[in-house]
Amino acid sequence: MIAILKLTLIFAGVVFLIGRKWNLGLVLLLASVMVTALFNYTFIGLLQDIWGTLTDVLTLRLILAVVLIMLVGELLRQTASMQRMVTALQVLIPNGLIVIASLPALIGLLPMVGGAMFSAPMVEEIGDQLHVDQEGKTFINYWFRHIWESVFPLYPSLMLGAAMLGIPTTQIFRFTWPLFLAAIAGGVIFGLWGLPSASTPPATVPSQGSHWHYLQSLASSIWPVVMIIVLSLTLPIDERFTLITAIVVTLAVMIPVQRISTRTLLSILRERIPWGSVAVIFGALAFRRVLESSGAVIAVSNGLTDSHVPTAAVAFGLPFISGLLTGLMAAGYSIGFSVALPLVTPMGGPTPAGWAVWLLAGGLVGAMMSPVHLCLGLTRVYFRAEWGPIYRRLLPASLLLVGTAALVLLWSGPGGG
Repeated sequence: MIAILKLTLIFAGVVFLIGRKWNLGLVLLLASVMVTALFNYTFIGLLQDIWGTLTDVLTLRLILAVVLIMLVGELLRQTASMQRMVTALQVLIPNGLIVIASLPALIGLLPMVGGAMFSAPMVEEIGDQLHVDQEGKTFINYWFRHIWESVFPLYPSLMLGAAMLGIPTTQIFRFTWPLFLAAIAGGVIFGLWGLPSASTPPATVPSQGSHWHYLQSLASSIWPVVMIIVLSLTLPIDERFTLITAIVVTLAVMIPVQRISTRTLLSILRERIPWGSVAVIFGALAFRRVLESSGAVIAVSNGLTDSHVPTAAVAFGLPFISGLLTGLMAAGYSIGFSVALPLVTPMGGPTPAGWAVWLLAGGLVGAMMSPVHLCLGLTRVYFRAEWGPIYRRLLPASLLLVGTAALVLLWSGPGGG
């Protein structure tokens, strides 16, 4: 029980510092220092763990992949490819319900800083035509933007979660696809159900040009995303390096085709890449290593076992609480998984499929329900929406995810595999 209280104190410190707008990566490094002090771990051991994390191929691979993905996203934005995607979609699809859901989903294909605000004006325009209230627009823009969180290999948070679970990112969708379908169903049932489907072309879309023209426009703008996905799933190389190789190859084609200058690339790397994300990855992996090396995980696991807390409750609850308090999937995974994983995989190795889905669902639902989730906060402010009606949609949609994950865990059997 004392070990649990110590870890609770560490978690409280993490939440407090995140609430003070500290970078999550730095906070997790400080949490590692707290673990060292409270669990009688040596300072030399802490330094060895930090150095081991810094030089680990997994750390370097994740950091490189995340930076490259952000670079692709910014290039699509600066070359107006993202805007052309959206415009073409609005013209090509006559059903307003499909369009209003597809716009934030399309923007969500590539994680971009401020992406929710990119799709919000378009959701508002079509939402007005469909007579959607402000809270409905908020839910649609927020929820459909995140439907890919459990399956799409380009999400940095999913990369981190998959790495901690010991599952290749490009293979994890084989287990988590039920969460993806549940997310779509939740968005349709609680966001779109009962709305009229008819809409007129938005005023911002040019009237001239045939459907063939806009189909070509969609193809010419979305091909980098498609190329990355196809290559990452088909390249006959080590799975650990398929995603990075796919992005590098796509950039090598994209830069000359789009006539992107070296000055533009350097400007994006200097000004547009949120380098704090790199610190988050490093801090998360270092925190996990220190928890394991210090014996904190074993002590907490023994404490939970002695307290007779069901393993399933711990495995879901820790990522959920971490995600809820921080509004970050990365926090839900990095903090929650570090303690929960030894309970479900005491011998180490890849996490069984059922448990992997259950753990991911905990962090995902916690972050999606969090009022401090940046996308939710920005979208709510943009649409001037009230919290109550938003959560009346958000809560049942999230419970659908939880129920789906529970069914996957039960279906997988006692071993979770």
